[in-house]
Amino acid sequence: MKTTIFLIIVLLINSSCSAQNNIDFYYQNKTQATETDSTAYKFYLENTSKEFLKKDNEVLLFFNNAAFIDDVITINGKKYNFDNYTCGYREIKISKGNKKIKITSKKKEKIEFNLKKGIDYIIISGDFDNKWSVTFSEYFPTMECL
Repeated sequence: MKTTIFLIIVLLINSSCSAQNNIDFYYQNKTQATETDSTAYKFYLENTSKEFLKKDNEVLLFFNNAAFIDDVITINGKKYNFDNYTCGYREIKISKGNKKIKITSKKKEKIEFNLKKGIDYIIISGDFDNKWSVTFSEYFPTMECL
């Protein structure tokens, strides 16, 4: 009986870990910010209408358009279409109150991860296979057109 319970626990742990095998996680702290990143943040503040700017209780997600072309993603229950290719990244705001981000994609299956304290920006992209790439950033990142 103990062996059976032990095997069940091992299988549950293994299945929950293997679900995250298709994700690469990265972290950028403020000491890594460059002058170009500061310029990008200033451009964002000056060229985005106030009602569309990220608020203190929100996280700004950056989705690589090239990785999600012709895809429909769902973030915490809300759907977004990536039907037209545009160069660069799509910005989507979500509430920090969620504490957890759940994203599903037709192409890349699904991921789920917890928000980290002090993180205001998250870059979501990935290889053109089914792998996800998630970068937690303390600063507004500069991203190149892909």
